[in-house]
Amino acid sequence: MPEIQDLNVLPRHRKKGVGTTLIAHCEALASQRTDTIGIGVGLHPGYNNAQRLYTKLGYILDGHGVHYNNFPVEMGASYRFGDDLIIYFTKMLASDTLLDVTPLT
Repeated sequence: MPEIQDLNVLPRHRKKGVGTTLIAHCEALASQRTDTIGIGVGLHPGYNNAQRLYTKLGYILDGHGVHYNNFPVEMGASYRFGDDLIIYFTKMLASDTLLDVTPLT
C-alpha cells in the first residue's frame, strides 16, 4: 500500500490548504495503482493538527494500534514519547472523485 511519509507544511503556510492539496495530489497518484493509501502520524501533541486534518479528509485508524520505530508497541513496555511513537491511518480511494493530476512545479 502506498504511504504518504514526512508530510510537512511550514508553520507560516499552514491553514491555507497546502497540506490538503499535497494529500489530494498523493491520493490521485496512488489511485492510478491501488484503491487504498496510508499515512502515519505522531502521537505527540505537536501533531494534533495533522491528526485532525487526516480524519477530516476521510482517513481512519488502520486498526493495528500504536507503533514505535515502525514496530507495534508491546503491552507493558515503555517507550520514549517523541516523534517515533505513531499511529497509522488508511483511506479507500475512489478514482472517479479524485483530481486529474498534473506534475507539481
